[in-house]
Amino acid sequence: MKKLNLIAFVLILSVSCASNQKNQIDKGNIPSLEPPKQLNDQWSKWFVGSWQGTAVSDFGRHKQWAKGNCQIKYELDLNGQFLIRRGQSQVTSLSDEYTSQLKGQGLSDSDIEKMRSSTFESMEVYTIDKNGEIVGYLFDSLRCAAKGTGRREGNKEIINWQWTIQGAGSSTRITEKISDNKFISTERYLLPDGSTMEDKIEMSRQ
Repeated sequence: MKKLNLIAFVLILSVSCASNQKNQIDKGNIPSLEPPKQLNDQWSKWFVGSWQGTAVSDFGRHKQWAKGNCQIKYELDLNGQFLIRRGQSQVTSLSDEYTSQLKGQGLSDSDIEKMRSSTFESMEVYTIDKNGEIVGYLFDSLRCAAKGTGRREGNKEIINWQWTIQGAGSSTRITEKISDNKFISTERYLLPDGSTMEDKIEMSRQ
């Protein structure tokens, strides 16, 4: 009985999703369970694979306050309907200026060392809507979440993000394809207090 209930639940969800793809349901017609075509655009296919590189962050007038190494893996999932990005970065250095600021806030040397050796993880999910616009969702290990929308222009992808939960403010990420095996992403943040931050990563295909 539980198995039958589960099958019925999945079918109800599938019909609901299929019905929402139409502005108006034709009475008497059974909604199609045929999914949209799989993502087949050149950018999504090019991203697929494993990448490795470096990251650097500026915060306001504080240049290169943090540096790190990062790994990113892209894959098509959910029957090819979404591009999934999973990333992990490892802090490699904190600037002397930032370290002095942390000590001024009462952090001990051991606390700062934990921060210096910390890792950061994120997961991003992308697809393309019926108008050809990129839609993305982001979640990370700082319990931040963001929704993004964007477009592609030549060899660049531009995504605008709105941050929630632990995060706040907005950001714009510009990813530039340098070659088949290299890309650079620059993300500029505008925080609610008016301060700014900029992250830059340079990635090479593995």
